[in-house]
Amino acid sequence: MPSSVPTTEVSPAPDPFRTCIVVGLPAAAALAYAFGHLGWYMGTPLGRVPVLDERENMDLAQAIFTGSLPAEPFYRAPGYALLLAGLRFAGVSAGGLFPAALVLGAVLHGMGAALVAALARRWFGNRSAVIAGILFALDPVMVHFATQTLDSTLSLTLFLAGLNGFAAAVAAPQRAGPWAWAGIFWAAATLVRPNFLLVWLVAPLSAAALPGARRPQMVAAALAGVLLFGAAAGWQKSVSGVAGFLPWQGPYNLWAANRPGANGRYYTQHVSLPDVLARSNPARAESVLLYEQETGGAPGDIAAMNAHWRRRFLQEVASHPIRWAALMARKAYALLNNWEQYNNETYAFQKDLSPWLRWNPLGWGMLFVLAVVGAARLGAESPRSAAALGAVCAACAASILLFFVSARFRLPLAAVCAVLAGGALGKLRFARAWPKGRRAALAACAALAGIVSFSSLGGVADRSTFVQDHVLLARAAFTVGDDATALSEATAALGMQPLHPDAQAIAQAASAEIARKAAAP
Repeated sequence: MPSSVPTTEVSPAPDPFRTCIVVGLPAAAALAYAFGHLGWYMGTPLGRVPVLDERENMDLAQAIFTGSLPAEPFYRAPGYALLLAGLRFAGVSAGGLFPAALVLGAVLHGMGAALVAALARRWFGNRSAVIAGILFALDPVMVHFATQTLDSTLSLTLFLAGLNGFAAAVAAPQRAGPWAWAGIFWAAATLVRPNFLLVWLVAPLSAAALPGARRPQMVAAALAGVLLFGAAAGWQKSVSGVAGFLPWQGPYNLWAANRPGANGRYYTQHVSLPDVLARSNPARAESVLLYEQETGGAPGDIAAMNAHWRRRFLQEVASHPIRWAALMARKAYALLNNWEQYNNETYAFQKDLSPWLRWNPLGWGMLFVLAVVGAARLGAESPRSAAALGAVCAACAASILLFFVSARFRLPLAAVCAVLAGGALGKLRFARAWPKGRRAALAACAALAGIVSFSSLGGVADRSTFVQDHVLLARAAFTVGDDATALSEATAALGMQPLHPDAQAIAQAASAEIARKAAAP
């Protein structure tokens, strides 16, 4: 942040809308849309049984609730599972935890819409706030991920709460409260999704750039989140004897996302694994197996294994900088493209199944193009806020590009785009007094954003992952006893990949079960 700026910043003057309407209307729209979709989703196989990462979150929550955590460092961030365990402590039964978690996600989506509206109100005024909140509320991608037992919506809500605090701190940098607010919420987001660690650093670094005698106090306030990190490290030490607040899955994922041949868009399995390991967590099993193969080291030595994968990543970057730079360019293109990259599920496949989502044209591309225009408005009306938001977005983008650009990883950027899109639509003629050249430059930037978002180069819109969606749905259907759907989806998967082992197994089991039921008296 520049040191020559004034210490206060005036928010846009409020118009006749009352604050409760400005914030409450988007929240109500978000709840209505999310619960409408959830009503349909909970009747489907995937809405009745947790799968993949959902299953891991549920198992971790149960282990926290029963006090049966394994004596090892956390493989995945425990923040979301801790919240689910809190539902168990509050009286939710083991069988009711999955539907309760789905409902919680819908509620968090409503909170996110309110926070988006509050942020847009601060920067652009009430009209833009309502538009931004509604855009977020009706974004089908947000709704899709909110109605799953995943950590993405909780971490997004915490991120948006911290961003509201950071915006307040930038507007009035001599007040300690907003700095602490930003630091604490972003630290909490990091404990749910470690990708937010770079975002958390933005607050203390921005406070350190402040002029004046109160700078040390502001830095201290921004570092308040360290208390949460310390509590998490103490909890892990009590469980495993090893202090730390970051999960140990990170170093291998860093290598897997940047190794030679990686597409950088989503994790791909490189070795054949036993069925049980492949279905539980293939990345974890693969990291251990490959470490043993490459080093002969003991699989239980997590610190040595993580050091190995970090070293492999650094060696790849240092040895092949051009190849790595090309990979980063492909990742950046995928990050800005309208296609939602595979992550356990392919969004395009799942969207077409939902009567609540399939009709909705909203998505990354539309929001991104509008956000470019809204960013120009913010830069003209509040340069300091624009610079601060740019730092946050750069931290988000860097943390995504270092790993995978899978769909739910960019939800924070999509939320920021909704805020800026509201700013663009709330005052369509804001640039009419600009010089002609400046208006032309803005139009060119918006056009370029549209080209990057809606083009389809280099296999960015990869539909080969649809086979995994068919298999996932088939497995869930078989688990809940819907043998006809299980057979149909497994057959569709085999049509795409005839030798898919899971699809073959499910098709055989479903066929046998259908035959058994038909033969039963």
